[in-house]
Order: sequence, then structure tokens, then C-alpha cells
Amino acid sequence: MTCSFIVQELLKRPNLTTCYYFCNNQEEGNICLGILSIIVLQLLRQHPVLSTLIAHEYAYGGSPCGVSQLRRLVPQLLAIIGYTRVVVDGIDECPKADQKAILKEFQALCTGPSSHCKVLFSSRRDADIQARLSKQPQIPLQRRGEGDSDIRSFVKNELSKFHTSDQKVLDILEAILIEKADGE
Repeated sequence: MTCSFIVQELLKRPNLTTCYYFCNNQEEGNICLGILSIIVLQLLRQHPVLSTLIAHEYAYGGSPCGVSQLRRLVPQLLAIIGYTRVVVDGIDECPKADQKAILKEFQALCTGPSSHCKVLFSSRRDADIQARLSKQPQIPLQRRGEGDSDIRSFVKNELSKFHTSDQKVLDILEAILIEKADGE
């Protein structure tokens, strides 16, 4: 089961707000700021009435958009919205410092008696991530072989964008990329 499938299923639920972010290793700058910004945008798309709050509390006052403003804004929005699910996929592809910052920010969002927000992190097994989330519920996919299936699906999808009629070349490329993704 891939994270995109999980996101699509969550988006079908009418009384649930769903936000998502798919990390990649090509991101630059403050990744935590980027994720929080994307979440605010997704919340606004699903609940346009929230734009009034943002305008009055932040925009009209001339506040710059930074991590400190987003740390205040995201919990405000989540408290108004109610039940929210956030999916962050590929956190293991971020630099270690960003991983720690992201995990810390999202754990803060989900704590407290009034929090109706749950976060699903999806990543390969990583010692730092594992240690930080050790007390949280986990579903290991490696033993099930589903991680390999996800990698194969991703590789096939990306290879389908190549324009060639030589299936043998695509099969060789697929085998090489899957082998590299498995760390061999």
C-alpha cells in the first residue's frame, strides 16, 4: 500500500481534512517551513473560510511568513477545523537536521487535549527516526515486501515516461533502478 493510495482514501472521507507532503532529496532551504506552508495551503483549499482568520491575524499586520508564524498558525487552524490527518512521506530523504525538526514540529501539533490531528510518517527504517517515534504506533512494511512493491511501482511509472519501443531496454533499466533502490 503506497502513501498516495492512503492519501486518496483519506481524501474521500467527508468529515475529515487531509493534508500531505511527499519529501524528496532535491529540496533546498528550510524543509520544515516548506511542509508547514504546504499544509496551510491545503487547509485553505479545503476550508476557504479560514482565509479571513489568516488575513486579519497575519497578512493585514504585515507579518512575514516564517517558521515562528506557522508554528502559531497551524495549531490555530487545526483547532478550528477539527479532525485532520497529515501524511508525510519520505522523511528519510531529508537531511538529519531537517528530520529532527519535522518530527519535533509535528509531534507538537498532535499533542494536547484539544488536538484532533494525527500524523502518518512514512519512511525507510532509519535509526534516528525510529528512536524519535519509538513510542508511537508503527506498521513495518519491510517484512511484508510491500516496500519493494512500492519501489517497483514507482520505477515502472517513471520509466513509462521514456519514449522507446525497445521493451528490453526498459526491462534492464527497471532491474538496475530497483537493485539500486534496494541498496545493492
